[in-house]
Amino acid sequence: MEFLKSLVPGSMSGETAIGEHSGPRLLRMKRLGLLAMGHTIEEEAAEAGGQVDVGAHRHALKRNIRHIRKRSFFSHPSAAGFRGHAGELCNRPNTTLAGMSLFIFPCLLQEKPLSRSLQRGEDAQFDQLISSMSSIAEHCLPSLLRTLFDWYRRQSGTEDESYEYRPRIGTGKSKGDEQHRDKDYLLERRDLAIDFIFCLVSVEVLKQIPLHPVPDGLVHEVLNLAFKHFKHKEGYCGPNTGNVHIIADLYAEVIGVLTQSKFQAVRKKFITELKELRQKEQSPYIVQSIISLIMGMKFFRVKMYPVEDFEASFQFMQECAQYFLEVKDKDIKHALAGLFVEILIPVAAAVKNEVNVPCLKNFVEMLYQTTFDLSSRKKHSLALYPLVTCLLCVSQKQFFLNNWHIFLQACLSHLKMPSNNSIRKQIETLQNKDPKMSRVALESLYRLLWVYIIRIKCESNTVTQSRLVSIVSALFPKGSRSVVPRDTPLNIFVKIIQFIAQERLDFAMKEIIYDLLCVGKSHKTFAINPERMNIGLRAFLVIADSLQQKDGEPPMPTTGIIMPSGNTLRVKKIFLNTTLTDEEAKVIGMSLYYPQVRKALDNILRHLDKEVGRSMSMTSVQLSNKEPEDMITGERKPKIDLFRTCVAAIPRLIPDGMSRQDLIELLAKLTIHMDEELRGLAFTTLQALMVDFPEWREDVLSGFAYFIVREVTDVHPSLLDNAVKMLLQLISQWKQAVQSGNKGHDAQVKSSGNRHSLSLDRSNPLGVLHVVEGLALVVLCSCRPATRRLAVNVLREVRALHTALGLSKGDEELAIDVMDRLSAPVLESFIHLTGADQTNLLYCPSGIDLQTLAEWTSSPISHQFDVISPSHIWVFAHVTQGQDPWVITFSSYLRQEHLPKHCPTALNYAWMFAYTRLQLLSPQIDLNSPINAKKVNTLSSSDSFMGLWRNYLILCCSSASSCSISSSASSSGSVRCSPPETLASTPDSGFSYDSKIVGTPSPSSLFKHIVPMMRSESMEITESLVLGLGRTNPMVFRELMEELNPIIKEALERRPENMKRRRRRDILRVQLVRIFELLADAGVISQIASGGLDGESHSLNSTLLEYVDLTRQLLEAENDKDSDTLKDIRCHFSALVANIIQNVPVHQRRTIFPQQSLRHSLFMLFSHWAGPFSIMFTPLDRYSDRNMQINRHQYCALKAMSAVLCCGPVADNVGLSSDGYLYKWLDNILDSQDKKVHQLGCEAVMLLLELNPDQSNLMFWAVDRCYTGSRRVAAGCFKAIANVFHNRDYQFDTVVLLNLILFKAADSSRDIYEVAMQLLQILEPKLFRYAHKLEIQRTDGILTHPSALPHLYSVSYYQLSEELARTYPELTLPIFSEVSQRIQTAHPGGRQVMLHYLLPWMNNVELVDFKPTSRRSEDCGAERRMRRFRTQRS
Repeated sequence: MEFLKSLVPGSMSGETAIGEHSGPRLLRMKRLGLLAMGHTIEEEAAEAGGQVDVGAHRHALKRNIRHIRKRSFFSHPSAAGFRGHAGELCNRPNTTLAGMSLFIFPCLLQEKPLSRSLQRGEDAQFDQLISSMSSIAEHCLPSLLRTLFDWYRRQSGTEDESYEYRPRIGTGKSKGDEQHRDKDYLLERRDLAIDFIFCLVSVEVLKQIPLHPVPDGLVHEVLNLAFKHFKHKEGYCGPNTGNVHIIADLYAEVIGVLTQSKFQAVRKKFITELKELRQKEQSPYIVQSIISLIMGMKFFRVKMYPVEDFEASFQFMQECAQYFLEVKDKDIKHALAGLFVEILIPVAAAVKNEVNVPCLKNFVEMLYQTTFDLSSRKKHSLALYPLVTCLLCVSQKQFFLNNWHIFLQACLSHLKMPSNNSIRKQIETLQNKDPKMSRVALESLYRLLWVYIIRIKCESNTVTQSRLVSIVSALFPKGSRSVVPRDTPLNIFVKIIQFIAQERLDFAMKEIIYDLLCVGKSHKTFAINPERMNIGLRAFLVIADSLQQKDGEPPMPTTGIIMPSGNTLRVKKIFLNTTLTDEEAKVIGMSLYYPQVRKALDNILRHLDKEVGRSMSMTSVQLSNKEPEDMITGERKPKIDLFRTCVAAIPRLIPDGMSRQDLIELLAKLTIHMDEELRGLAFTTLQALMVDFPEWREDVLSGFAYFIVREVTDVHPSLLDNAVKMLLQLISQWKQAVQSGNKGHDAQVKSSGNRHSLSLDRSNPLGVLHVVEGLALVVLCSCRPATRRLAVNVLREVRALHTALGLSKGDEELAIDVMDRLSAPVLESFIHLTGADQTNLLYCPSGIDLQTLAEWTSSPISHQFDVISPSHIWVFAHVTQGQDPWVITFSSYLRQEHLPKHCPTALNYAWMFAYTRLQLLSPQIDLNSPINAKKVNTLSSSDSFMGLWRNYLILCCSSASSCSISSSASSSGSVRCSPPETLASTPDSGFSYDSKIVGTPSPSSLFKHIVPMMRSESMEITESLVLGLGRTNPMVFRELMEELNPIIKEALERRPENMKRRRRRDILRVQLVRIFELLADAGVISQIASGGLDGESHSLNSTLLEYVDLTRQLLEAENDKDSDTLKDIRCHFSALVANIIQNVPVHQRRTIFPQQSLRHSLFMLFSHWAGPFSIMFTPLDRYSDRNMQINRHQYCALKAMSAVLCCGPVADNVGLSSDGYLYKWLDNILDSQDKKVHQLGCEAVMLLLELNPDQSNLMFWAVDRCYTGSRRVAAGCFKAIANVFHNRDYQFDTVVLLNLILFKAADSSRDIYEVAMQLLQILEPKLFRYAHKLEIQRTDGILTHPSALPHLYSVSYYQLSEELARTYPELTLPIFSEVSQRIQTAHPGGRQVMLHYLLPWMNNVELVDFKPTSRRSEDCGAERRMRRFRTQRS
């Protein structure tokens, strides 16, 4: 417990300004963590217990780390002062430092180095806290330093000067020893974390010494603490060794900051410490102590001004140089050399011209000769070559010119490959060379070259040429495929070429870069030298960028050190990303070289794509089970590095010789390359083309869409998702670029698009948007909701881009608009089979969109009593029982009246893309394909793609077209990239299944490919074919029938066979009749344009007519059997015949089946399957099972019976005679409690009346059943009569109809009342004409126009009768006669109604005495009668 208590920072234990508390530190630390989470803890619980489990505590503390960090300085009340003004914190530095203490705690729980937790840049809040200390130091630096030391001492737990690190102790292996080691480890790590924070704060605050004086005592305190950490710790080796070295470097950085203002104090302290160590007897410990002390000064930097400080610095350097010359120990000499290099490199970089300061000159002369001589020795060369280089770099011009060429030859000797030796000798020479020494010599060379070219500006042309040739021949040997030395960062070579080009551009281009890029070589001799080409291309880009940005002279190469605290001295260079044009190349003086480099880039890209591009695609079968790390090795690695450079160079450099389409295709393919960095660079380049180059946008978008179709196969779903995401991002970036309106060119394109939205101008992107829509429809075929969601997002982005571009839609709509509009009706069509909640659909149909259905999970399940669903819903639900419901939704969108009608161009592209994807996926489905030969689990692998293959097939059959894609796209703009002439699988895709697809795919090729698969033994395949072929659109129905002919003959052939063959034939029959049922349901068969109906006779085409007749004969022969397969065939055959007839206009139906005998046979056949609604059964009121629910098989048979019966005039007149058998059958249907059956009966009666006007018995029966039938029968007959009169001018007795209207106006059903009123509106003109005829026959009548009827829905039947009686008194006797006839057979309630509405008519009747009277009395009587019958129309 005690050691964990000691780990608690003082700020948490109450020893700082946070607050004074009593009790164990661990308790308060845990309370702080719990308080951050809103909990509390009892002190007694924490004090209880003895031995502490360190692992458990560390695990518990990790849970609270997030909450404790939230209670850091910025959540403390003191943070408000910091947000206001830094000076307000000066009075409470303890509070500010307390916030830092909170960051010690998380470091104890992590195994990574302290620099990964506390270094600058790792935590934004911590960085802000450290930076705030610098602001405080501007106002109260001395007090802040004192507070900082107080905080350090309290945190470290020591107040004296003798404090040292507490190394790990104990090496036992017992459980107690292990716990003791854990304790020591945590203690030591905590102390190191305190030192880390102390150094970070010191680095920030000590920078303010020039602005705020500091007492010498505080400076000495900092020096003493820092140099204490420079002392070597002999024998220490623990898990915190790395952290100990980091802390020593941090204190060295503190000393480096302090030397800028207190150099003399630092110098004095260093010299004193060094003298003390030198006076001691030399031993390994003393040597390591001196080296540690020297390393403590490695961040000391010379002040270049004022000159007094400069001279003081080099006086110190001379003292160190003297020691360097005197010391004999090799390690100390090397450490001093390293110190000199660290100090002199910044001096050399800062010097623009030579420095004529005696102290510097003396320092160089003092060291150079000795150092140069020692550098020739092998044991000193690694350490002293950099020092010789730095001495030359800071030397005066003449000194440099007199000595550098000698040292240059020494450097080149470590790089050169003797040319007069054999290849074997050269290889041995390379193997014997020390790679470290070669690297050191190269770095020395390129720093010397910078001084020679940039500062001294070379020598005479001859001498300079000689020097440069010797350097270039050593680094880039002629005829070599590599550079010397190998395995060296290429950036060094690039900088060397850049330095040379600064003064000798022509030499750099023609003698170096041309050679590296193999410029001018023929195709046969051209070979990829990856490292050399990489250097050449990068050098050209750097030179061109520097010239174009007018950067001036390049800076001297420095070490680019990242300080231990995390501060970096490197400035990131921003390069241009715009294309370097011929005009710009001419301006910067590179017009002579620019075309050659572009041609070289083209050659390089083509060769790289062939060698490490296509062959290393993640879709390649050869690389399916291999990791990128295993493949990107050997010769491939430098080639891929070169490939990265080439791709990154685009669009800065556009390869000359490669078309725009080829380049986009190349970049698109690289987005699925094995190398992650290359993938990112390729897509970044595509994004740059999309954002910055408006003329490329359409090509990029369409090219990438075609790439997805061709290359990203469905066997790699993750790659497909990533590709669609990239496509989505490209569309979004185009949209954002248009919306920003920053570029005038974009505005010009936009305005042009608005004016000529339907023209063939290349700036019109509507055609490209249709391409993307077509691809999105293909992606919607996916069985994975996540992928479908991406496709929906693509369609939405297309809509947003369409709006941003301001394009007019023309004759076509956007696919997303159509699908969103149809989503609610589509869901309504099958939701009753899912059992899902229909609330949203009923009350908020607008909230149902494509996204909703793409993610819908409730699968429809068909059942035998479903009589509501149409064929396409029921068959799809039956085949996909319990599976993804998306197939039903997707197929509904593809009905001919939906997407094909409103989005023909997008559907044409979808047809082309889906056909390609279907062929690429077919080998995965075909169990006999070679690609499945080696798979152990073939069935499971094919099942995983079956749903996707099925959806592709549905899309293909729905959108297949024989016309060219270009003709459909002509009205909406041309597609500028990746023409559809070739969509094929690549050799690397793993198979060559129909890989040679040339031109737009033809429907016949599709059907030739898939129709033979109906013989497959796989039910999944055959059922998928049913759903797909059943969606064939009318334009390609003829091609389908041509391929189905052999299948039809095979299915309907009748011959003896064994059980297995018979079962296979029955399955084939079922699937075939399902296909035709779906086609008939969609209306395909019932069209003349599709070839389903004959163009002249309007009868069913010969093939289908033969199929119907042969199937009928087959089913008649099997009528006594009752197997499940036969039931399915009967059901689907019934639905097929019904669908064919119902999709033909009523007036054309009589010619569908030319032979009346076929109609009669079909009717009788269906009657056998109709169950209780067969013509052989008694009426429902005497039928024992009249309340039994009808199943779908019976309903389909009944529907087919009705359709065949109403397919023209009734062939069997006996059925409609006065006692015909059809009347009982109609009674059965109309009296059914099932709404669908009752509706079917109403339609049958209506069609019979309409198609058989000469059968007067039929109308009389219908009228009679309105009075005598049951409630459902009467209602059905009346609705049928009303519909007939509404559809055509049917000749019938007007009085009979008027009486029927009055009778039905009294019906309690509002629907029946409204139908009666509508029928009265139709009848009213006939009433007028009828009454007119009666008046003409009268000799004493005067006809007046009848008054208009009152509002139909505001009168009762009695009021209506009164008005009619007043308006048409001439009809009184006919009405009375009709009522007298009907009242005899009507039910009691009907009789009462008729007597009631007859009363107003009785007022028109007057009994007349016919006895002889005088002439006057006769005239008066006639006048009274005239007044009685005369009415005025209101």
